[in-house]
Amino acid sequence: MDSQQIANPEAEMKSALIAGAHMPLIVKPENYWKAVNLRRPKGCDCLGCKNFKRLPSHLHESADIFCRNSFEAWRVEVENLITTEGKNDILTQYLKGSSYTAAFYVALVDNASFTAYAVGDTAAQIGGSNGWAEAVPYSNATRVAWTGGTASGGSVDNSGSVASFTINATKTIRGAFLVTNSTKSGTTGKIYGEADFGSSRSVLSGDTLQVTVTATMS
Repeated sequence: MDSQQIANPEAEMKSALIAGAHMPLIVKPENYWKAVNLRRPKGCDCLGCKNFKRLPSHLHESADIFCRNSFEAWRVEVENLITTEGKNDILTQYLKGSSYTAAFYVALVDNASFTAYAVGDTAAQIGGSNGWAEAVPYSNATRVAWTGGTASGGSVDNSGSVASFTINATKTIRGAFLVTNSTKSGTTGKIYGEADFGSSRSVLSGDTLQVTVTATMS
């Protein structure tokens, strides 16, 4: 027998734990984003389009403005970047915390002045030193809530309650992010993750942008 072979690996492991050996627990957070932009045909006279045109924008969230004849203008399906701020929040609130109620919101990234996403981006620097600014071309009163379903297989998503933006202005957007603060353009809270759409995408007043975020731990 090789003199270097461990005779009792279980005993050796216990000894290492007692001695305080470095044995890291590795958990890798990942997100997968799907964004689908639905557009109203010009001149559509369905009930949803009539309500969209007739009602003031502040009533759109509670009214039936869904276009029965909408078509898919574009879609993107991408993985995203998890910020250091987001990772630290996971560790602080879950592994270290004792009382925590999760609240996450989906928000949009403006293509204007966009340079890059970075792991060091923070909520405090939205519109500041982050390489991007927030876009708010929608009538929803706040950033749109992310409502996750039941976690299974190390994954949870909001497919049962898709984040839906009611677009009320023409805008070019670059991506989206998940944040713990509901206030449009708010700079408190934590950014969990950011998704790059890969190229600029246009939204028009009357569009409905639906965003699904799948969070995974591997």
